[in-house]
Amino acid sequence: MRKRKLHMGIVFTILLSLALAGCGNKDQASVSGSNTTKGEAAPTEQASKAVSIKHAWGETEFAQTPQKIVTLDFSFIDTLTALGVTPVGNAGVGKTKVPEYLADKVTGVADVGERKAPNLEVIQSLKPDLIIASVDRHAMIRKELEGITQTVAFDDASIDQIMSNVTTIGEMLGKSEEADKVNNGLKAKIAEVKSSMQGSPSVLVVGYFDDHFTVWIKDSFIGTLLTQSGLNYAFNGEITSTEGKGEGTRMALERLHELNPDYIMMYGDSTDKLKSNPLYQDMKAVKEGHLVNVDRDLWARARGPIAADKILTQVQDILKEKSASK
Repeated sequence: MRKRKLHMGIVFTILLSLALAGCGNKDQASVSGSNTTKGEAAPTEQASKAVSIKHAWGETEFAQTPQKIVTLDFSFIDTLTALGVTPVGNAGVGKTKVPEYLADKVTGVADVGERKAPNLEVIQSLKPDLIIASVDRHAMIRKELEGITQTVAFDDASIDQIMSNVTTIGEMLGKSEEADKVNNGLKAKIAEVKSSMQGSPSVLVVGYFDDHFTVWIKDSFIGTLLTQSGLNYAFNGEITSTEGKGEGTRMALERLHELNPDYIMMYGDSTDKLKSNPLYQDMKAVKEGHLVNVDRDLWARARGPIAADKILTQVQDILKEKSASK
């Protein structure tokens, strides 16, 4: 009898020990879960995985997602903004540090000087972990930029290149889903404009400065955007030497009169001095009230997905307004 009692006592002790151990493990698991929830999220495989991207200056590997980015052209700050990212610094043009159409979306961005000649000391002082440069405009200072931090370079000469840049930059910043949404939204907007187009009106985008016209070519950013949207871009010539980086050619009024598009989107100097010129007055766009003044930063300098969407919205409004006035 005593042996049986002793045996039952041993069994009870073992069972009690196992129960207490189980409670201890459950409490420990509860603490671990609490730490994961309240502290920083455990790194995912995607977040910790190195990303290697190809760009105009080669291939760059990122062990971590860049957090402090300097953009050296309007198209890049446009793209970052579209992806929900704000750079620490941006290069502007003259008094325009950030394009006006982004002013309500971008704040607290340091001015790093002119995009054609950014201030390297200011850039370095921001301690960036990524610089996004223009392949042509910043080729002369490539070594200096790469000496500051990892630098990537892109071109922005067509709407297809812009969407490719969105994809690559999105991958680089862990924003691939956002990049897909941006590009899909832009493709939908292009399709919307094209489907609503009545006929295929011809158009030119023109800068007018110092009595000279600079006409953007069909293969330019603005030319490809308007062409894909169903407009007939009226100049398919070659690029000539222009100030800065541009896909345009200079021409006289006589040549512009020969092209004679239905619509002219123009920025720059006032054309009041041309009103007495018979060639100017004889152009279809002038006679029909289809010469429209547009913003240079948006139509010629911006070249990003947000700018493209806004340009297309303006195109829709212009075509509707002019059609209604007939």
